[in-house]
Amino acid sequence: MRRRIAALAVTVATAGAMLLGTASTASATGPGFWLRSHHASLAECQAVGNAGADNALWSRVFICNPFAGKPGVYELWVRY
Repeated sequence: MRRRIAALAVTVATAGAMLLGTASTASATGPGFWLRSHHASLAECQAVGNAGADNALWSRVFICNPFAGKPGVYELWVRY
C-alpha cells in the first residue's frame, strides 16, 4: 500500500512539474511573439533585438530565451 501511495505521489509531482514547465515556456513566447533568430550569446541577442527595434523592424518588446536544444544558444523572439 505504501509503495502505491509513493508511486502515485511521484506521478502527481512529475505531472505538476511538467505542466508548470510548459506554462512558463508558453507565457514567455505567448501570442504575438515570433522566433526571429538564434545567437551565440545573450549580449549578441540583445544587441540584435535593440537594433531591430531602433530600425522599426519590430516593436521594443522582444525576448532573448536560452535555446533548450543547445546550451549557450539564445533565441530572439520579437513582437511585430
